[in-house]
Amino acid sequence: MELAQKAYNLDEAWSNFDPLTPLPTGSPFYVHRPGNPIRALGSALTRRHVEPPKFFFSGHRGSGKSTELNRLIGMPEIHEKFFPVYFSVRKVCDVYNVDYIDVLLAMGAQIFLQYVDTGGKLPDQLLKELENWKNATVEQFEEEGAVFATGAGFDLKAFFVSALAKIQTEHSTRKIIRKVLEPQLSDLIARINEIAISIQAATKRQVLVVIDDLDKPPLEQARRIFQDAYSAIVSPICAIVYTVPVALFYSKSFAAIREQCFFLPNVKIHHKGDPKSRDEEGYQVMREFIFKRLDESLIEPEALDAAVELSGGIFRELAFVMQLSISHALEHGTSRIEKEDVRQAETRIRSDFRRILTSRDYELLREVRDTNEMRNVDELGDLLHILAVMEYTNDENWCDVHPALRPLLA
Repeated sequence: MELAQKAYNLDEAWSNFDPLTPLPTGSPFYVHRPGNPIRALGSALTRRHVEPPKFFFSGHRGSGKSTELNRLIGMPEIHEKFFPVYFSVRKVCDVYNVDYIDVLLAMGAQIFLQYVDTGGKLPDQLLKELENWKNATVEQFEEEGAVFATGAGFDLKAFFVSALAKIQTEHSTRKIIRKVLEPQLSDLIARINEIAISIQAATKRQVLVVIDDLDKPPLEQARRIFQDAYSAIVSPICAIVYTVPVALFYSKSFAAIREQCFFLPNVKIHHKGDPKSRDEEGYQVMREFIFKRLDESLIEPEALDAAVELSGGIFRELAFVMQLSISHALEHGTSRIEKEDVRQAETRIRSDFRRILTSRDYELLREVRDTNEMRNVDELGDLLHILAVMEYTNDENWCDVHPALRPLLA
């Protein structure tokens, strides 16, 4: 894939700030950041473990987790020890209606598919056992009213591809798949384990599954996966890295497994208790994020600082601010981003928040603004999830409100 290049006009620059696309390994747009735990996570994975490790990777939505996981998967030491299987639940499940059964089925399917697609071959006896399991499972699906392809061409690969497509797009079939597989959970996990063991035997490398975008589902669904079904999701005998919503990361239920958690902090752009101050290291990181993507002549200095401040130190927010600002500049026929363009972006972001915040949310936000403390964590969960509240790290954790919200809290 051709790597993107720095833009020298606003038309080209707009696409360089796509907020939804993580950077591939080796991207010229990558920015090194303070407090990045990805090297520590890689080191933790490659240590000697009695049991295959399970780790949880968290951070605010848009903080760059997907980009960092791409870097993790690209580390030579990871490939030396593991057969890595990376996938996003957003691409194989319905991320707004996802269940732990969906996640485990997707895990087994992706391990099988990615191994086979690299030319790997599983033992004939295992293939026969998987074929029998597939036939029995499809029969139960169809008894419940689901429609699956049948016939000579419907092999294991086709089954897994079809099952993933159905849990992603077909609500009624998704319900049937969960109804059939949940009572047979141990059997599903056994199939995952058999595939992983065979891959390890063939490659002399343990299977490592990295599951991205599990911080995207609604919080209640995420709780059902990571709290109610915790024992199930850590049962497979491969190494696993799960992404976790930031609100769950700070919940009391996660305290017991804190040593298994890694957090990607936001870039700090001001100091605790002083929103008018400036953290020069943080500002430099965010400026570099912009200048790797567009030439400095395309944005006036005041607009640059305003965009960085509005981002709250979150890369995806900065990308979104830049796209909105570029769009406004192009609509008005200017050749560079000016402060008014960023002001229009701020208005748009504030309006989006205004539509969804409740009276209690405003009370909590004022408390966060005044104290910069993470009190009432359970109540702050939804606000952390939507980036109305942003967390930072010095020697201790602290938080603040999204900069666009400050005018609403006067």
